[in-house]
Amino acid sequence: MTSSAHVAAMDRLIDRVERLHSAPHVVCQVLRLLQDEDFQVHELAECLQADPALASSVLRLVNSSYFGLVRHVGSLQQAVTYLGSRSLRLAVLSFGLLKHLARDTPALVYEDFWRRALTMASVASRLAARHRRAAGGEAYSAGLLADVGLLVLAQVDTRPYVKLYERAGHSPLLVESERERYGFHHGQLGARLLQRWNLPPALIEAVSEHHVRPAVGQPLVMITYIADLLADALWTPQSARVNEARALVASEYQLDVDGFITLAVECKKSIAENARTFQVELAREIDCDALLSQARRQYMEAAMEAAIDWDSLTAIVQDE
Repeated sequence: MTSSAHVAAMDRLIDRVERLHSAPHVVCQVLRLLQDEDFQVHELAECLQADPALASSVLRLVNSSYFGLVRHVGSLQQAVTYLGSRSLRLAVLSFGLLKHLARDTPALVYEDFWRRALTMASVASRLAARHRRAAGGEAYSAGLLADVGLLVLAQVDTRPYVKLYERAGHSPLLVESERERYGFHHGQLGARLLQRWNLPPALIEAVSEHHVRPAVGQPLVMITYIADLLADALWTPQSARVNEARALVASEYQLDVDGFITLAVECKKSIAENARTFQVELAREIDCDALLSQARRQYMEAAMEAAIDWDSLTAIVQDE
């Protein structure tokens, strides 16, 4: 639970970063138009045309494999019509404000942020599509925006935060270190930012809680939590979190080791496409062979431990 004092502290940080990066005029205008459920498509398309970078990003998104359209969409009016207000709002926030907010972020945090954001978005949207526990658009956005709080902290408390990040990496230790320094962690700060942007409550909850394993009945939070685990597993196959991620997708989504690796391969392709869509350069690719080797090794170790435990239990029962 976040106290009112912590909310006030988060608001002060967000106010500072918003003074550094005032929201682009076109983005604000588009969001204002989208508040009207009966918005005029042509008016919204004309507004987007005033920001060529944002307009081209929206077109790249609607033509990406995520939407799977048979025909190429070439006009903004078509894109606006197809996307609808909900998807368009999330796209504008992601492309317009997220990339805007990421400017001038220290390189270490910037590169980690985009690598994880694109990975989590890919994983989350695929899990949602496979098992229909949450809307694909919201799952994609939850993955993409989960770590947005990092950008705020890295820009308004730069030197101390970068040192903290270098020491902890993106790990449970990072969350603990943030709590010690600020009284809250980047997930809670990101959720507060999204709350101020008037995003859906389920999305805000997923961002806030993506480092905590959720209870039953929170599908979007669970998807985002697994996406966070898989971001570690995919990029650092030697991580102990590979086994946790593999076990969780097995229990929650009935994916065996082969299914786990298939998901990784699909995400590898999707991440590369997302990087092109967002015009982000990634320094390296996911090593699926290393991930397969680690997943199988940990699977066999777990199976052997289970067999040993079963033999021990059998021996005890027989002795009695």
